[in-house]
Amino acid sequence: MKRKSIVLILTLLSLTAWSQDTLTVLQYNLLEYGNYQSGFADCYETNNNTQHKDECIRTILDYVKPDIFTVCEFGATQALLNDFLRHNLNINGADYWRSDNIINYAGSNIINHIFYDSRKLGLSKHIALRTNPRDTDFYELYLKTPGLAAGDTIKLICIVAHPKAGQGYEASRRALMQTAMDYLNQHYPNDNALIMGDFNMYSANESGYRLLTQTYSNPDILFIDPVGSAGVGEWNNNNQFTAYHTQSTRSYSEECFSGGGLDDRFDFILMADEIRFSYNHMRYVNNSYKAIGNDGHHFNMSINQGTNTAVPTEVADALYDGSDHLPVTMKITTDVVLGVDDNETQSFYASLAPNPAIDYAKVSFYIPTHGEVQFDLYSLQGQLVQRITGVFDEGSQQLELDLQGLPKGFYLLQIKHDKGWSQSLKVVIR
Repeated sequence: MKRKSIVLILTLLSLTAWSQDTLTVLQYNLLEYGNYQSGFADCYETNNNTQHKDECIRTILDYVKPDIFTVCEFGATQALLNDFLRHNLNINGADYWRSDNIINYAGSNIINHIFYDSRKLGLSKHIALRTNPRDTDFYELYLKTPGLAAGDTIKLICIVAHPKAGQGYEASRRALMQTAMDYLNQHYPNDNALIMGDFNMYSANESGYRLLTQTYSNPDILFIDPVGSAGVGEWNNNNQFTAYHTQSTRSYSEECFSGGGLDDRFDFILMADEIRFSYNHMRYVNNSYKAIGNDGHHFNMSINQGTNTAVPTEVADALYDGSDHLPVTMKITTDVVLGVDDNETQSFYASLAPNPAIDYAKVSFYIPTHGEVQFDLYSLQGQLVQRITGVFDEGSQQLELDLQGLPKGFYLLQIKHDKGWSQSLKVVIR
């Protein structure tokens, strides 16, 4: 995919009028949090003390202020999880942070987990897939839109993955991603989805990364890297990707903490095309993706060495002490205001069937008033491949799209009413 096309498509999408709320997502490898198994990863209470880590985590959380907080390398006990909520999230008068019970089919000492702001979000389902060496977790969140039951509202699927570390385990990492993609394709092929975690990938050429981000791998699902082409490539120990590295926060190794300074991009939040191109009530806030604390000037250095221009000193110190990974964050806007009564979230409703399509697809849509409607079909490269304009009466209407001769793949259908309403739909041609 040509990344420069994203700019054109996002320009088109900016025409849509949104009544917005914003979700901030944070992913963090907590480095053996609360796991003091004897001899395991050389992490002990003396060199990876949970109480000290909590101080660092609170500083980072206060700086980022997330609504969704996903983690890797969390000790696999329910008591630890309950304490984490009590000591780091439901503090200073807050009582709205929630999580879910631990699932650990793999029997690992460390697990993935999620925490979320229950004022904005609910959790309707948690599925753990048995993968190696740790489970891969699917969290089905829903937006708490006014007047809608959990089963009727807008979903956000958060997939948290932590495949095996090290050179030589590329096939294992790909196998984990394939399991996740198969489950996503079967159960959530058209939903808003994020996949995040410590992927332990040394290059964008790894087959697991390609599986997630290339259209030929999965005809219905495409994950997009928010950093764009500038952050995609051979990032291992390569100063060309200094601004995107997330590991390690220390220039020297110290038992539990890996050393070498920032020189690897292991930590990710990738978004499904539904979020990137605003197909389904959510969209990515452009340029909001960040590796917290990476100012682009600490290649092979400790994150708090000298001056860090990205974060305050106390945050840089917390990142240094809290883990050997940097957390990554991004923002998503919704076209509803969460927690505020709003009887109408959108005045223009459209759907497409069949989708995926072969030669023809029918657009069914509702317009609140008589007027002209324009249908523009774009390739993911931003090329306008078809335009249809017509005048329609108020109410439910239909239009047939002739897709014969178009190459297989993903397309964007932008529908615009002359009274200012608009909507975008994903079209998949097989």
